[in-house]
Amino acid sequence: MRVLAVDDDPQALKYIRDILSQSGYAPIVTGDPEDVLRLMEEERPHLVLLDLMLPETDGIELMKDILDKADMPVIFLSAYGREELIARAFDMGAVDYVVKPFSPTELAARIRAALRRQAASEPSEPYTFGELTIDYANRSVTLAGRSVQLVAMEYRMLAELSANAGRVLTYEHLLDRLWREKTNDDVRPMRTIVSKLRRKLGDDSGNPTYIFTEARIGYRMPKGRR
Repeated sequence: MRVLAVDDDPQALKYIRDILSQSGYAPIVTGDPEDVLRLMEEERPHLVLLDLMLPETDGIELMKDILDKADMPVIFLSAYGREELIARAFDMGAVDYVVKPFSPTELAARIRAALRRQAASEPSEPYTFGELTIDYANRSVTLAGRSVQLVAMEYRMLAELSANAGRVLTYEHLLDRLWREKTNDDVRPMRTIVSKLRRKLGDDSGNPTYIFTEARIGYRMPKGRR
């Protein structure tokens, strides 16, 4: 599995790279925050290790950009162990926060745990209904055999609905699960995401095949063949 490590300290980056290699991961490393989104696109890592304090960049803001690109575990590495920073990191979507200095054993264990939780949170078999297939392992969506290109939030919405196929997911549930920042119960961004999904899936909101609206409650997808 590929792990992207971002740290502007060359010695720390070498230390992390060696830990990743010795633990059986394929390390992708950079000290330049501006490289991160390009590397995300080109290398498609399975997990990101992110230093909190980066030059001219707020690590938490960079994490938000990462999670807008792909739904994956982000672990913060930082010499700052203040509770308010740790709480903010978790509130914004981090899955773990490791305070420097750390041992190779600790970091490797934290990575394994994060990847296990990620795998456990997704169905083991693809969702198939009609011409739609969602491959959770590869995070890919196809319609009649053709790839459907989704941005991260669109994929998260589709994955959440399909993983709970047959159940109505309330607006409150979806806001809590998918939106890292509080939206004051504003469902308009959610409706925009669903509208974009329907267009990409060729789904008619008036006579839907894949995503059904339950008025004033939420959304559901039909049970598929797993």
